[in-house]
Amino acid sequence: MEVHHHPNVEKKNFKEYFLEFLMIFLAVTLGFFAENIRERISDNAKEKEYLVSIIEDLKSDSATLNSYINVSIPYHRKWIDSEINLLQQPSFAGKDKAIYQAFILGNLWTYDFFKTNRTLSQLNTVGFQLIRNMKIVSAITDWETQLGYSNITLNKTMELQADIDVSGNILVDKDIASNLTTIALANRPLRGVVSLSLAEIPDSAKIVKPDPAELNAYVKKLKVYDYYLISNTQQEYKFDLKVLETTLGKLENINDE
Repeated sequence: MEVHHHPNVEKKNFKEYFLEFLMIFLAVTLGFFAENIRERISDNAKEKEYLVSIIEDLKSDSATLNSYINVSIPYHRKWIDSEINLLQQPSFAGKDKAIYQAFILGNLWTYDFFKTNRTLSQLNTVGFQLIRNMKIVSAITDWETQLGYSNITLNKTMELQADIDVSGNILVDKDIASNLTTIALANRPLRGVVSLSLAEIPDSAKIVKPDPAELNAYVKKLKVYDYYLISNTQQEYKFDLKVLETTLGKLENINDE
């Protein structure tokens, strides 16, 4: 019978076991830290991307507000003034199309500001915790808080605008006015003002002079609306722009750090 001799296996001492354990522990620990560092680098890169994107959104909003303040609102006020002057003439004879034109371009609301929500919508979807810099969060919060106040303030002007729309039915045909509104809106370029030429107004657009008391009441509403446009809406947008530019400055400084 053949006898197998087992080789002598040298037993490891405590020091060797400890060194093996230490090496495994260090390998796992280093792997953990490496993964954390990788995630941190990735999160920092994403935060940077979102910051740049938010800055682009705010620049777009700044351009829109500047256009509303300096172009759209003064343009509409010019047509409101024209409408008031036409309606205060002794006779409307031969002025039907001109009154329709002024009515549409003066009364049409085309400057309701909505912030660019592209980046913030993404952040709300993926989780706002990606923005860890509290200065960024604070600046964005200040801007959104101001817009909340702004919307409340602008409601009064919009109520006045809706009222003159309804009151204007004493002058114009609702269907014709609706069709002309569609044409004017189709003539509106990006961030631009609406336009409506006399040639686009049909010959069927006639103005019947209403009761003098009703006409005077309507003209008074136009004057009140015009006042609110400059004292409320335009001023509110100027304040919005000031807050926006402050926010933009803070974010650009953070981006340059």
